[in-house]
Amino acid sequence: MWRICLTLLCTLPSAWCAAERPVRSLLEARQEGMIVQQWDNSCAAAALATILTYYKGMTVSEEQVARGMLRRTDPLRVRSRGGFSFLDMKRHVGQLGFDSDGYSGMALEDLAVKTPMIVPLNVRGYNHFVVVRHVGDNKVDIGDPSFGNYAMKRAEFAAKWRGIGFEVGRRREMHE
Repeated sequence: MWRICLTLLCTLPSAWCAAERPVRSLLEARQEGMIVQQWDNSCAAAALATILTYYKGMTVSEEQVARGMLRRTDPLRVRSRGGFSFLDMKRHVGQLGFDSDGYSGMALEDLAVKTPMIVPLNVRGYNHFVVVRHVGDNKVDIGDPSFGNYAMKRAEFAAKWRGIGFEVGRRREMHE
């Protein structure tokens, strides 16, 4: 009898462990579905790479997007203004065959129906591009290239946002 009990005690924990989901770190969970920026001023490239990879089905890296945008703009201008602009993003996605639009004067209700959208937030006096994933009744779900995913209260978001955004649209048919 004691052999049966010992056998059960030795085999049951391994069966329980095999049935559990893999353990993920908080960092892995926070960065899920996000291209994290690798350079100080590359939040636009990482945000755009996130949209293209996870929402448009075109797997690209932050570096590929940054290099693509740098081919269509003056690198010194990018450096002097502290990063890429909406126009840089528009030119790049246009070259890739995507439609895109920039919006101003938006309210949170407008943003809610346009997600995912890239928006600049004023963070410590600097514009920082993030991906707005969802706008809910009480919070805004954000994919931040420098940090990862988090939620922000609507009022806090509204205080940091100027009502402008960039949307990557459908991919156009490419004719040869």
